[in-house]
Amino acid sequence: MTHILVAAMLIDMLIGAGRGVRYRDRFVQQLATEPRQRIRFYRVLIVRSWIGAAAVALLAFISTDLSRAGLGWTWPNGDGIDYLLAGWLLVTMAVGALRLRHRMRRGHVVPGRAGTTPIVPRTAHERRWAVGVALTAGITEEVVYRGLLIAVGTQLYGLPLAVAAAAGLALFVAAHTYQGRLGMVGSAILGGLFTAVYLISGSLLLAILLHVCQDLLALLLIPAHPSAPQTTNDAVAVPAAEGAHQGEPAAPAPQSHPRVMAARIRPPHPTAPPREGSVSRLRWPGA
Repeated sequence: MTHILVAAMLIDMLIGAGRGVRYRDRFVQQLATEPRQRIRFYRVLIVRSWIGAAAVALLAFISTDLSRAGLGWTWPNGDGIDYLLAGWLLVTMAVGALRLRHRMRRGHVVPGRAGTTPIVPRTAHERRWAVGVALTAGITEEVVYRGLLIAVGTQLYGLPLAVAAAAGLALFVAAHTYQGRLGMVGSAILGGLFTAVYLISGSLLLAILLHVCQDLLALLLIPAHPSAPQTTNDAVAVPAAEGAHQGEPAAPAPQSHPRVMAARIRPPHPTAPPREGSVSRLRWPGA
């Protein structure tokens, strides 16, 4: 029963990885006509992810070959090194996200961001769902790709720890094919770091916390698109009477400058004082 369930989960992972790009393209096309497709994507992702985590929990209870400690369901025990590494990674991710946010707000285009742009929330309602997505992905992906696959490789099939960890990382990267090549490279780096934290600590707890924080930063802090470049009215010249050097002609002010507009707009003025009992006649300049 254990082997059958594990094989079914592996087949489902491979099929999902193979359909990743096609599903992303179809999702983008649907999103162009129906913005609510993004929330539907969030709901489907949350449900499918928790089904996978439930399958891992079922294996933990019915299998005699997979122990809960082997699945990473224990407290960290890395003599403090795991906490130091997790703290350093958390600060590094936060600083990197803030720098990326600053660059995109100044109009810089980040190629690796294009793969995740469609799933980034735009409204307050979508951001609330995105929090659920980040929590779900952080928990379930670590339970499946780190806890289950490494335990299955080492305890069920007798693979070396390095081979089992590499296989789990490869499937984790394959699940992110919808993000494109650069997105897959980023997933490989982050997945490798999460794997190192898990192997050092012997627990999924720190890896889950880091994964959740990374997804929250990617979905809520970093904007979906770079901001439009801001234009300044630096070409407006100061009149010669106020700041130009003597003998140096000042550049003409644009037609829409307030000083030019003020010079063009003149209030009507009477040509003669109004006589008692009569209505004053107003003459416009140049009339």
